[in-house]
Amino acid sequence: MVIIAKDGTGDFTSIQAAIDAVPMSSRTPTILLVRMDEYHEKVIVNKDNIRIVGEARDRTVITNSGCAKDLNEEGKEKGTFLSYTFLVTGSNVEVENITIRNDAGDGQDVGQAVAVYAAGDRGVWRNVRMIASQDTLFCGPTMPKVAKDALPRLIPEGVISVGDCPLVLNRQYFEDCYIQGDVDFIFGPYRCWFERCTLFMNERGGFYTAANTPEQSEQGLVFHRCKLTGACPPGLAYLGRPWRPYARTVFLHCEMDECVSPEGFQDWGGGAAITERCGEYGTTGARADQSTRHPRQKRLTAEEAELLTLHEVIGGCDHWNPQKRTPTWFLCGDSTMCPYPPQCYPLTGWGQPLAMLAEDVFVENDAGGGRSSKSFVAEMRLNFIELCLRKGDKLFIQFAHNDETEEPEVHTVPRVTYPEYLGMYIDAARRQGAEPILVTPIVRRCFDESGRLVSTHGDYPAAMRDLAEYRGVRLLDMERASAELVQSMGPEAAKALYNWQEKGHPNYPDGIQDDTHLSFTGAARFARLAMALLAESENR
Repeated sequence: MVIIAKDGTGDFTSIQAAIDAVPMSSRTPTILLVRMDEYHEKVIVNKDNIRIVGEARDRTVITNSGCAKDLNEEGKEKGTFLSYTFLVTGSNVEVENITIRNDAGDGQDVGQAVAVYAAGDRGVWRNVRMIASQDTLFCGPTMPKVAKDALPRLIPEGVISVGDCPLVLNRQYFEDCYIQGDVDFIFGPYRCWFERCTLFMNERGGFYTAANTPEQSEQGLVFHRCKLTGACPPGLAYLGRPWRPYARTVFLHCEMDECVSPEGFQDWGGGAAITERCGEYGTTGARADQSTRHPRQKRLTAEEAELLTLHEVIGGCDHWNPQKRTPTWFLCGDSTMCPYPPQCYPLTGWGQPLAMLAEDVFVENDAGGGRSSKSFVAEMRLNFIELCLRKGDKLFIQFAHNDETEEPEVHTVPRVTYPEYLGMYIDAARRQGAEPILVTPIVRRCFDESGRLVSTHGDYPAAMRDLAEYRGVRLLDMERASAELVQSMGPEAAKALYNWQEKGHPNYPDGIQDDTHLSFTGAARFARLAMALLAESENR
C-alpha cells in the first residue's frame, strides 16, 4: 500500500507522483491510499491495475480549474477534452471514497469543464463525488490531442473525433456515486452502468445525460436505482438529449423529484432527435407519471426492463462483473513476512511467495520490518488497511518478533497488552465484513547443544492461541508448523531456510548468518506451510 499525504507523512506528497512510480504492469492491484486534504492537481492514471482509495470521501479532494476556453500554445481554445481534472486511461482501475472537482466555474462563462475523463476499460467508481458544471463526467476514448496533452506520460490514442465515435467496447461501472453538474454532465459513447447513484442538477438546469452511443452498440448509459434531484427550479432538469442519432440511455427503477422535467428527454436543438433507444421503466417519485414524456421516448415493458441486466450491458465477452470482487488478503506483520527489494535477495519475507501460491485472490503485503502489534497500530497502518478492507477479504495478523523487545514503542506484554492490540485487528476486520486470521510467529533457527530446537517467542504464541479460541478467530499455527519443519531438517540443513550467505555473495559481500529472516527457499517453504494450514482450517 502506498500512502499519499500532502504533509509529508506518507510515501508521496502528490497523487501524480505516486501513480508515476507504479510499475507499468502488475497482476496484483497497487493500492494508493490518499490522506484527507485538498490536492490541486491534474491527475493522469495511465497504468493498469490501480486502486485509489480516499481516507474520507468529502474531505479527500482532487481539484483543478481547467476549462474549454483555456488557450493552448497557439492561442487557440483547448476545448472540452483537455479540461479534465482526473483522466483514467488504464484498465482495471478502481477509484473509491474520494471527491473529484473541476472548479473552473459556470459553463456560461468558461465553457465545458470536465471533472472525470474515464477512458480505460473495466473502470470501477465507488462512493466517488464528481462535481463540476458543464460536462462533469465523460466516458469515452482519448484522442491524439489528449495523448499530446498527457506527455510525458504515455496514453493510448483512441479516435480522431469522439463526436462521431466508431464502435467502442470499453466499459465503466459506478456505484453509490454522487455526480453533479448541469449541461450534458454525463456524456460519451461507452457502455456504463450506474448503480444507486445520485445525479444532482445545478441551479442553472440542463441535461443529466448526452450519450453518443455508436450505431453498432446495443447498449449505452444505464441508470439503475438512482436518484435524480437538484437545485434548479421544477421541470428544468431533463433526463438527457442525444449527442448523436443513436444515443442509448435508459433509467430503470429510478427516483425522480420535481426538478426533473415532465417531458423526460428532449431533442438536441438543430441536431439529433430522441428515439426509442432512450427510455425508462419503474420510475418513482414526483415525476413517476410517464404520460407526459417525449412522444418518441421508449416506455419499456417489464419484460424488456428485465433483460437490461448488468451482464447484458457491460458484461462483455470476458463476463466482467464488477459487483463480484476478487478478494484481497491483507498481510499485517513484521520483517519475516514483509516484501524486500531485489538488492536484498535472497532475503525474502514469506508473504512474498504467498502471493504466487494464492489463486483467485490478490495479496496485499503490508507487513513491515521492525513492526510489532503495537507500533503497526501507532503508525496508523491498521487504520489505512481498514479503509481498504471489504466484505470477503481476509486480514492475516502475524506479530511477536518485535513485541518481545524491551523498546517501549514496540513492546507488548504477552497476556496483557499483546492480546489487546491483536483484538484491534480482529475488530477492524470484522467491522468491514472481512475475516481476521491470527498467525503465530515463525521460529528462529535456534538449536541447543543436543540439536533440539529452542523456542524463542516465550508466551506470545500461547497468548495468541488463547485469544483465537476466545474470540472465535481462525488460527494458523505457523510456530508449531515451522518448528516441525526446522527440527526435522536439523541445525545444518536448516540454514538453507534462513538468510545464511557465504562471503562474496553479490548482495552480501561480507557474508551473513541470519537465523531469523528467511531465504527465498525458506520463504517459499513457509508460504506453502501457511497455505496448507489455511486449507486444513477451511475443511474443519
